[in-house]
Amino acid sequence: MTAYNGNGRFSDSCTCVNPGACSEFMKTYVKAIFDISVTISPFSSLREQYNKLCMQECGRREFARQVTSARSSNMLLCESRFLQLAANFATILHICEQEDDIESAKVLMILAFTYQCEGRFVYQEILSLPIWKSMRFWNAAFLHAVHSERKLRTSHNKCFSEQTPEQRVEAAELHKNTFFGQMSSFITNMKAFQLPAREISEFREKMFIMSELEEEQKEMLRELSPDEGKGENGEVSFSDKIESLKERGRSFLQSVSRSLSVD
Repeated sequence: MTAYNGNGRFSDSCTCVNPGACSEFMKTYVKAIFDISVTISPFSSLREQYNKLCMQECGRREFARQVTSARSSNMLLCESRFLQLAANFATILHICEQEDDIESAKVLMILAFTYQCEGRFVYQEILSLPIWKSMRFWNAAFLHAVHSERKLRTSHNKCFSEQTPEQRVEAAELHKNTFFGQMSSFITNMKAFQLPAREISEFREKMFIMSELEEEQKEMLRELSPDEGKGENGEVSFSDKIESLKERGRSFLQSVSRSLSVD
C-alpha cells in the first residue's frame, strides 16, 4: 500500500493497528451500502466505526477496494443506495485530502464515474469537494497513475543499464503511450470536475515537459482542453472531440507500429 506523504514521494507504510479487522469491517460495511434492506443511520454505531476507520490508511484502502469489487453487479443503483454511496464517498474524500492519501482518492475518483442512478453519476454529487480544486492532488494523482500503469505493464524489472536496445525502445514507447492515455483521461476528468480552463492548460503543459510525447500526440491532447472546445452553435461537441481523439490516437499508434516493424 502506498500513500503520498506531501513531499512528492509515496510511502509503503500502513499505520493500521489491525488490518485484518479493518478489512473485514469494510467488506461488511460496503455490502450494507448496496443492500436495499439495510439503512445505515448517520448516527449508528456502524457509521461511527466507518468514520473512525476512515482515519486510518487501511480503512480508506479497504473501502476503495471493496467498492471496486462490488461495481460489477451494482453500478446502476436505486436513489437511496446512490445517495448513501455518494455520502460515504464525500466523507472519505474529505479525509483523503487532509491525510494526503492520493492513491485512495484517485481510485474513488475513477469509481465516481461508474456508479449511477437514472443517468446521474456519483461524481456529480461530490463536485463541491475541495480536493478537486487542489492542483496538488491532480499533479500527484497523475504521476501516481502513470507510475502504476507502467509498473503493471512492464515485462521486466531491469534497470536502464541492464536493458537490451530492444527493451529500451519498448520502455520508451510504453512510457509515451501510458502518458498519453493517462493524460487524456485526466484532462477529461478535470473538465468533468469543473476546473478552470487555465488550470487544466497549465497542468497539461507542465506535464508535457516530462512526457517525451510526439508533437502530434501533444496537439491531440490540447484539443481536449476546454479552452480549445467549441460551443453549442452546431460545431463539434466535446464528446465528439473525445471520439476524434481516440480515433486519431489509434491511427497514430498504428503508424508507430508500422515504422517499428520496418526498422
